[in-house]
Amino acid sequence: MHRFTTLLFATLFLLCSASVAFSQSLTKAQMREDLDTLIHTIARVSPHIAVKKDLWKYDAIREMKALRRQIDTISSDLSWYLLLEQALTLPQDMHTSMLHPLPAWLKEQRDAYLRIRSLFKMAIPNIYMNGKYIIREAFYYGQDTIPIGTEIMEIEGRPVDDYVQRHIRGRGYAYDVSRRKFFGAGFFKTTETIFRDSLSFGFRLPSGAVKKLTMPTREFTRYLPTGYKRRNPTRIELWEPENILYIRLTEMNADSIPFLQRELAKYRSRVQSLSRIIIDFRNNGGGDDTTWQSLYAAILPSPVSYPLKISANKGFGKEKETAPLLAKYGLYSLVNDTVTLEPSDSSLRFTGKIFVLFEDHYSSTGSAMIVPNARHDDNFISIGRRTGYFLGVGFAPLAFTLPHSKLPYRIAPSLETTGAARPADLMHDEAEIEVPYDVRDIITTSTYNGELGDKAYLLRYDPFIRIVMQH
Repeated sequence: MHRFTTLLFATLFLLCSASVAFSQSLTKAQMREDLDTLIHTIARVSPHIAVKKDLWKYDAIREMKALRRQIDTISSDLSWYLLLEQALTLPQDMHTSMLHPLPAWLKEQRDAYLRIRSLFKMAIPNIYMNGKYIIREAFYYGQDTIPIGTEIMEIEGRPVDDYVQRHIRGRGYAYDVSRRKFFGAGFFKTTETIFRDSLSFGFRLPSGAVKKLTMPTREFTRYLPTGYKRRNPTRIELWEPENILYIRLTEMNADSIPFLQRELAKYRSRVQSLSRIIIDFRNNGGGDDTTWQSLYAAILPSPVSYPLKISANKGFGKEKETAPLLAKYGLYSLVNDTVTLEPSDSSLRFTGKIFVLFEDHYSSTGSAMIVPNARHDDNFISIGRRTGYFLGVGFAPLAFTLPHSKLPYRIAPSLETTGAARPADLMHDEAEIEVPYDVRDIITTSTYNGELGDKAYLLRYDPFIRIVMQH
C-alpha cells in the first residue's frame, strides 16, 4: 500500500560499491567527507529529524557532528566501521541503517564486530515499566539473588537514565514522551560496553534494600528455574466454549498468506456463533504490508475506508504542507487520500468485535495499526502499549552509498501524518485501549508451568486477553 520500490536504485549503488575495494590508506579527510555526506543526506532525506528535535528535544544532527572529533583517533578498519555504526544509530530510527549485502571490507569488519559482541554473555532480563527498569526473571550471582520486581537503579555508578542519555550512540532506543527520556531494556549492551569485561549495577530489591554488584560480561547470567515455556508460533485456533477465534501472527511474512487464508476458511461455517475474533500481533517484527492487509481482508464484513496522509521533506513531496503543525517542520505532501480495504471473495465477513493486540512491534506491524485505530466507533479495537517509536504507513527506505568507504545505507523518506494535531500524534504508537503494567502479572507468569502461548495461560493470566474478555 503506497510503497514504492527502490530495488533498481539500490542495485546500482551496490554494484558500484562492490566494484571498489576499501583502501586501508583512507585518509582522515576522506573519512570526514564520508561522515559529512552521511549527515547531510540524513538531514536532507529523513523527515523524522526535525520532529524529534522538537518533540524529543533531541538533535540527531548535532550528535552525529560530534563524532567528527573522533576521526582523529581512528586507527583501524574496525574502529572506522564502529564509528559509522554509531553515526547510523544516532538518528534513533531503525529504518536508518546499513544496507545489506555489504562490500567485502565492510562485511569483514561487521563479522569481527559480531564476534566481539557474541563474547558479551551477560543478560539482565528487565522490562521498562512506568519509567523504571524492572527485573522480569529472577537471577543470581554468587550469593546474591535478584528477584522479580527489583529495580535497576544504576549502571557504572550513574542513574540508568543518565547513563542512557550519555551513551545514546551505542544502540537504538525508544522514547518515552510523557517522561521525556530514551529507554531500552538492553541499555547495558552497546557498541561500547561489548569491549568491557565487567559492568557494575545498583539494584533496589522489592524489600527496599539496595544491592550493588559488579558482574562479568563474559559469563552467562544464571536464572532461577522456571516452569513455563515460551513457545508461541503463528497459528489460528478456535477457543471453545468461549467461541473465540484466536489468530497469532509472529511476522509479516507474505509467504504465510496462503496458510492464513486456508485456515480461516475452515471457520466460515462457524462465523455466526463466534463471539469475538482476536488478532495477536504482539512481538511481530514486521515485514510486508500485504500480509496484514490480506489478513484483514479475509475477515472484514464490508469495505473499510480510512484517511491516509504521508509527508516528506522538500525534494520528495508534491507540494508544501499548509497545516500549521506540518508546515512547522517544512514538510511536503506525498499522499493525502482515502484508502479502502476491501473484503476478499472468501472473507469470513465477521460483524462482531475484532480485537487487535500490539506490543513491541515496528515496521509493517506498525502500519497494521492504521485500520483498528482509524475510527473509535467501529468493530475493530486496538489493545496495546506505546512503543516509543514512530509507526504508521510509510514508503520503502531509499538507498545511498558513501563516496570513499562505499558503505551502502538506507533512510526512510516519509512520515505518516494522518490526523496529527500535536507532535506526539506523529508517532502513531497509541492504542485505543492501553494495557497497564503490573509486576504481579510478571510474577504470575514466572510460576506458570506450561506453554505461555496456550489458551489456558492466555485466558487465565494474560493482561491483554483479560481486557478483551471485559469488552
